[in-house]
Amino acid sequence: MAINIIDINVKNLIPNPNNPRKDVGDVTELADSIKEQGLQQALVVTPDHEEYGERMFRVVIGHRRLAACKLAGIERVPCIVREMDVKTERELMLVENCQRSDLTPLEEADGYQGLLDLGAGVGELAAKTGRSESFVRGRLRIARIPAEVRSGSDAFAQLSLSQLDDLAEFEAYPDMMAELASMAGTKNWDWKRGQLRSRVRVEAWQQSMRTALEALGLTVDVSASTWTTPEGYRYYNTWSGEPDEFKQWYGQWREKNPYGEPVIRFSERTVLCFPQMSPEEIAERDAKSERREREKAAFQEALAARKEFDRLAYTLRTDWIRKHATGFNGGQLRKATTRLSLLALTGTELCHGLISGASWNNIDNLLAATPLPYDDTSDRGLWLEQNLTELHRRQHVEGAANRELLLILCAQIEALIKPGTWADKDDIDLAQTYYHTLADLGYPTSDEENKALNGCFLPEDDEAE
Repeated sequence: MAINIIDINVKNLIPNPNNPRKDVGDVTELADSIKEQGLQQALVVTPDHEEYGERMFRVVIGHRRLAACKLAGIERVPCIVREMDVKTERELMLVENCQRSDLTPLEEADGYQGLLDLGAGVGELAAKTGRSESFVRGRLRIARIPAEVRSGSDAFAQLSLSQLDDLAEFEAYPDMMAELASMAGTKNWDWKRGQLRSRVRVEAWQQSMRTALEALGLTVDVSASTWTTPEGYRYYNTWSGEPDEFKQWYGQWREKNPYGEPVIRFSERTVLCFPQMSPEEIAERDAKSERREREKAAFQEALAARKEFDRLAYTLRTDWIRKHATGFNGGQLRKATTRLSLLALTGTELCHGLISGASWNNIDNLLAATPLPYDDTSDRGLWLEQNLTELHRRQHVEGAANRELLLILCAQIEALIKPGTWADKDDIDLAQTYYHTLADLGYPTSDEENKALNGCFLPEDDEAE
């Protein structure tokens, strides 16, 4: 391979359209240095085409230096001229930028994908860039995020590597990926991710259940509300287990309900089977009011919504506490423990049973932020002698006692917050005080949590008050 170093006019140098790094950044300081000391390192270029009788060259390595030379008013720069194919060219650009840590995760991912499209293997890419194969595969997952998802949010460029990984998780669900990407730059990212993960689990279960139902010659009725009883049917039985166990359950249920064909409906991860009435039952049936049917359906839907909200909110709160507990400063700890201690001692009737009614499993869960010697979930749990000794030791470590007290208080309150909390005005008062405390510690309360704290789950009568 012939290598030549020649001075080339900057007007004859073309930025490479396949450069993984899309933004060279601020080159002001580099331009000032080149003005004083000259360009110390030659660019690497490859012949491109002729234009008005002059040879044009495509930059492979040195895009920042070229931009700085133009800014500094330099007309000619030293260049190493190399003949190379497109694959070699892309490899050089990717390796150079990876070694200098110049690339964003998305730019690096697109660089790997470009080489993969040219026939490079994952092992070859890993060897060329000094990365592991699992690292390269992870970046390739990010590279598959569609262009329409990337352009769908002005804040997409602000996403962290972990958030890009979150998006790649929904590769099989483009609509969900776009929905999550729309949360870029907001405090609702974790909430939406948890919501979408739940939706994926439900859809996977329902698809497996549809297969099990088809094997029995049954289909799901989607023509009406889940919780309303179809005309000519009396009540429903529910199934929430694994699809492969449904056949046995259904056989036993069918023996008890032999009249006609059942109606099958889905409610999240539940199958409802409505047995048809016998002729005698139909004749004797009391007409049920339309209002009662609506109220029953509304109650079930509201209950399901509260349960899902409570599950997501609990996961976000406890994950955040475990992640950030060791970073709270002394002032934050004192303020939070004071507020929660007063809540426990002088709060609502619900709080009066806080200490005796706490779930120690929640305490074990949150103390994982600063692990105890034995992670034991037996009856003794937290109270193993070795764990008690460690807790006593922490009382004499600056800041540790307040942190352990705060974690225990948080765990006790977590044990009291349940789906019903969000439909009770007095219980919401407890949740509001708790969230106020967490917000002072830095917890990013999502819009959905704020709506719940403002009473979106309260009965209409309570809201009117």
